[in-house]
Amino acid sequence: MQRAYLVLRSRASHADFSAFCAAQRGRCEVVAARGAHQLQALEPGTPLAHTWISRWPSKDAAREGFAALDLRTLQQPEPPQVLLAAAIPDEGLPAAMDFVPTHRNVDAVLPQPPTLMLIEGTATDQARMDRYRDIILPLMREQDAFYLSFELGGSVEVLSGAWEEAIFAISRWPQAHTARAFWLGRRYQEDAIPLRIDIGRFHVATMEGEHDEFGGA
Repeated sequence: MQRAYLVLRSRASHADFSAFCAAQRGRCEVVAARGAHQLQALEPGTPLAHTWISRWPSKDAAREGFAALDLRTLQQPEPPQVLLAAAIPDEGLPAAMDFVPTHRNVDAVLPQPPTLMLIEGTATDQARMDRYRDIILPLMREQDAFYLSFELGGSVEVLSGAWEEAIFAISRWPQAHTARAFWLGRRYQEDAIPLRIDIGRFHVATMEGEHDEFGGA
């Protein structure tokens, strides 16, 4: 089975966003719902907005769920951004991609609630991005972190608002401090970041999620 995520970002008032989130309770599986002040930007220049993430049984179910959302409650000048992205399949990725950390190949009993890292951006040098990947994926495994979703831009559906990046990913981390330990560690700061610093743009932020199926009791 391949589930899907709806990711909504809004710049409405905090009261309107809170009311929107309350209206969705019981209607779907909410992965995270946090105000902009509850997100932490890791990559300099990352814009922060109220963020609501829900998980659905399929992309079709997510589209139906989106159609049922009343976005008029989010009063703002421009439409809220809503993205539809596939989840990592329940059975994991094909064997040729087993080097990517997923819930199938990262064996850890994880605490609840998790921390989610949202990554998006565009790069122009694939060879350097491959070297960057070869550094960060083992570092993620060291922190018991794995991807919930990893999509190339053409696979992301923009259901509302605008989005023009080439990469979209959500990774799951045991706690906020493990995500920061990864980000601020010497290997990432000194070896990984220089590989991508001048070949594109990236936005990275963390937020606390809800209890999920991948954690311990």
